[in-house]
This record gives sequence, structure tokens and C-alpha cells, in this order.
Amino acid sequence: MEAQPYKKAIHLLYVPTLFCNMGCQYCYLGDETQVKIDTQKAIETLEYAIGEFTQKGYIPYNLSFHGGEVTALPSSTLEALFKIAKNYYRNHHPIIESFGYQHNPIHIKTNLYTFDKHYALCEQYGVSVSASIDLPLFLHEKYRVNREGGSTLEKILNNLKLLATYPHHKKISCVVTREHLEHIDAFVADINHLHYDIGLDMSRFNIMFGFDSLRNEEKFGGKIEGTQMLSDTQQVILYKALQESFRGTPLEEGFREHWFREFTPEYCCSASNCGNKFFLVQFDGEVYSCPRGQSSKAYRYGNIYQDTIERIIQKGYEQIASNENALGIDQECLTCHYFGYCNLGCTFVRSENQTHKSYTCALQKAIYQDNPSRYPPFAPDEVESHVRLYCYENKIAQLPRLTPHPKRLANITHELYEDKNALSSLIANDSVLQEIYSDRLFTLKLNGKSYPLASAILKTKQSVLFWEKDSSLVLTIDPKAFEVHCDTQNIVNNALHIMLLRDTTIVYGDEGRNKQEHLMDYTLYRGSLLGSTTHINGLWEFDLGAILRHHSHLLIDDVRNNLFVTTKTMREYHYTKQQKNAFYHIQAINLPFANIEFYAI
Repeated sequence: MEAQPYKKAIHLLYVPTLFCNMGCQYCYLGDETQVKIDTQKAIETLEYAIGEFTQKGYIPYNLSFHGGEVTALPSSTLEALFKIAKNYYRNHHPIIESFGYQHNPIHIKTNLYTFDKHYALCEQYGVSVSASIDLPLFLHEKYRVNREGGSTLEKILNNLKLLATYPHHKKISCVVTREHLEHIDAFVADINHLHYDIGLDMSRFNIMFGFDSLRNEEKFGGKIEGTQMLSDTQQVILYKALQESFRGTPLEEGFREHWFREFTPEYCCSASNCGNKFFLVQFDGEVYSCPRGQSSKAYRYGNIYQDTIERIIQKGYEQIASNENALGIDQECLTCHYFGYCNLGCTFVRSENQTHKSYTCALQKAIYQDNPSRYPPFAPDEVESHVRLYCYENKIAQLPRLTPHPKRLANITHELYEDKNALSSLIANDSVLQEIYSDRLFTLKLNGKSYPLASAILKTKQSVLFWEKDSSLVLTIDPKAFEVHCDTQNIVNNALHIMLLRDTTIVYGDEGRNKQEHLMDYTLYRGSLLGSTTHINGLWEFDLGAILRHHSHLLIDDVRNNLFVTTKTMREYHYTKQQKNAFYHIQAINLPFANIEFYAI
């Protein structure tokens, strides 16, 4: 069967086994972790799932292994899974990048109990390791016990020391419940112990909150004292205590950037409908929303052996919307200046606890208020827009009473928000656009240091250079750039096209848009370029500094400049695509070509 065009990127968690070699007292899966390991099914289902999703046009941009406990598997099974993941990433990384996502390493979530048995294997495959423990460590001994109820602490401490020597990406995460809050000083002391004494970089630390789970209560006959979830007020107490404890220390930046990142808009908990992107597949083919959702049939999306992929994708969106409708919205949220960041938080936790707002509401507000430049509060009309969008995406039956606008200011078709019309999907299904938006064709070398040039539209980070007029500035060009949308017969007519803009805005066009001022275009045909470049390792190096020095009188002190690089045929293709596809035009209204910004000093 011929593969369908790629429709959208999804986040895929794979659970090769539900079995867990520990018996944590607050585990939300309850008795599910006693399921026996089926090694053959673990391997077969991963291969089948990847094949089915990609065949139907859904590209997993992130493939992570979760449990149960992944490292409870035999090494031979784990290696087979790693091979599948490695081959998948190798074969699909250009498509993943075309959707705007970076290439990720193979990733596992582990309790570290048997990490030592798989250390060499993980190292061989460059596996990213997220290790879950309890802090302070004496509570790890109390709550994170083995299946017989015995201590795991000594073994975990040995494996933490081993993890500190692990050469690839690693981080520590910790679940916090009511009793953890009672020992903040010990909590802080053990963070420092892991960082300074054991040698683990705790700037990458992640804090998670335990929550009251029905499956857990069924297993233990009620909630175990001390493992109750924190109220949002108590969460803020923890946040403020850690903030004060690490202020002015080497771990302060880690606190700001990583420790509470799960509760920011970057994570699934803040998605307006997480069923649109996030999926978990078990070894038996069962599909759920996420590790939390595994414990509830209300978050089951189907089975890849029994249901079509299209039905599973649709069910994910519909199931979350249905659950949202059953919960309702806290009236306070309708006017909250931060609604657009949280979208009421994790639907599953709200379902388990029958609440109408995020269980981390106060904490999220504290984070936003501490980072006003990153999370500025929305104006009232913006809040209404976010609420309307949330209600639309979740098909909320009882729409809240919102103030109607006196007149309709814009008419934007809902089709613009469909996955197939997203810029990432348009790029993924167009081989020429993939090259236009790639970061592989042009590189800038400033005094010998390389800066790959990528599309300004897709960038999530921006490098800003400082160019001294007597410094070396070389443009490295992959000759394949001239083959993009250009056959051999016409390649002689293709040309390098350089555009220089300056951040002094002027009004352009019928739209009356304020845009950066266009300073110059520079075009050099391929034949002329051949005689103007140095050829090194199959690449062409062109002295860009000479051109900028010639126009240096246009470069103003303390004003940013914007340099774009493309070819004649790629530029023509972009504008033709704009004419043919309105969805592309509106999302690529600004220049999409490889660029970098710089100051001239």
C-alpha cells in the first residue's frame, strides 16, 4: 500500500511492558504493573505501530519508552527496541525536521532499579535517560519500595553514582506528595548532595506532583497517609521555598528554566486538547492518552490491531473533548489573564479529582508572574479569544457567557487551523519546500566559527552575530542548492540570491505593513559563482565580507541587520507557492529563506 502524504507530527510514547520491578506506594497504575512481560509482543507491536502511523501520514517526532519499567526487560529485547527506534529516526529525521522539530535521541523513563544491567547498551545507542527518584532520599526508602515492600535505596544510590558517569543526556525527576513538603530542608540538602557530591547535573531536574488516583486507592484500600496530593497553595509554598534556597547559587538558572517546566505551556498538561497530538501505545496494541491515562478507560483511544489509525487519531481528540465537557469550567478561569497558557491544565488529573480548573493553578500563576517577559498576562479581549478557542477545540456544549464583539473584525476560515493546512504539514508534503526551509544548504562562518542558516519562520532560537568590518565572513554553500527545483539543462540560469534588510521599519505594500527596510539584493549566477569561490570538501566558500564591506555605509550602529540567502529557483518557487496556496501564503507571509541577524560594529 502506498504511503499517504504526511498530515501531522505526533508525540508517541511506547510502553513495551506494564510490569514494574518496584512497588511505589503512590503509583497511579495500581495493579496494572503486575502484568507479565511479553518480549515478542513488545518488539512486534512497536514495529507495527510505527509502520501504521507513518503509512497513514502521522509522523512521530518524539519516540520515548515508558512503563511499567522499561529496564525490567531483558537486554536482548531492549536492544531490539533501540534498533527499531534508531532506524526510524535515521529514515525519518528529514521529515521530522520539516515539521519544525529537532532530531531527538532515543529516550527512556526509568526507576533506575536495574539500570546497571543496561548501562553499556544505553551508552551504545546514545539513549537519553530520565531517572525518577524520591527526594529527600529517606522518603525514597519509605515510598519507592520493591515488590516485596523492601528498601531499594542502596541499589538506587549505587545506580545514581553510575548515572553520574553516563556520557549521554540524563536528568533526574522527582514526585512530590504531602509528606515531601514537610521536609523541605532535607529536600534541598539532597538536591545539593546529588549535584555536588555524586556529580549529577541537577540543573536539569524535573519536579512532578503526585495526585490522588482511583487505581492506587483500589490497590491499597484507600490513600496511604503522606502520599496525598498537594493543594495548589502547598505547591506554591514548595516553589517559593526552593526559589529562596537556590537564589544566587549555580542551580538558580536550573530552578528557573527546568525544575517546574512541566507546568508551563511547553508541556502536554497545558494543551487545549492533548488528544490532538499525544498518544501512548502499549505492547498489546492498546492506545491511551499518556502514562496517567493508562489507568483509565475514559482515556483509551482504541487498539492498533483492531481499529484504524484514522479512527484512533480522531478518537483521541474526541475523547479528550468529551472528558472536558463532563468537567465544566471554573467561572474564575473565564477572566483569568493566564488562561491562554494553561487551558485548565491536565484533563486526566481534573477527571480523577473532579475539579474544574488546573490542579496547579496557583503554582502556574506564580511561575508566570516571576517571568513576565516570557509569560505576559493577556488582555481581557485576548482572554476571551483563548476561551472561545478552547471551547471550539473541545466542542464545549455549554458555552460560557462571553461579551459579543460589536462587529466581526476578521474573517479567517477554520480550515487554517486544520493539521493538513499547517505550515509544517505543507512543508512535509512538498520536497522543494523541505529544501527551502532546511538548514543544510547554507552556513555562515564568522572568524572560522560556523553558524548554519535556517528559515527565520521555523526557528525557535535566534543567533545574533556581531560583525567587525575587518573580520572574516564566509558563506559556505552546498552546490546541491542549485539543483533544487532546477533541472540540469537550466542550472546555468540559476543564481545565488542574497538579501540584506535593516531593522529600520518602513511601510510596504497594499497591506500597509511595517516591515524591515530592504537595503540590497545581490545576485550571482552559478557560473560566475564557480569562479568566485574556494572549493573545500565538496562545498563552495564565498567571501561575503567583501560585499558587506562595500555596503557598510548602510549599516547603522546599534541597529540589527537581517541577512537572507537562497537561490533564484527556490525564491521563485516560494512566490509561486504563495500564489497557488492561500494557507501557505498566510503562514509564510514573511521571508522564509535561510537567514541570520547581525550587528555591524
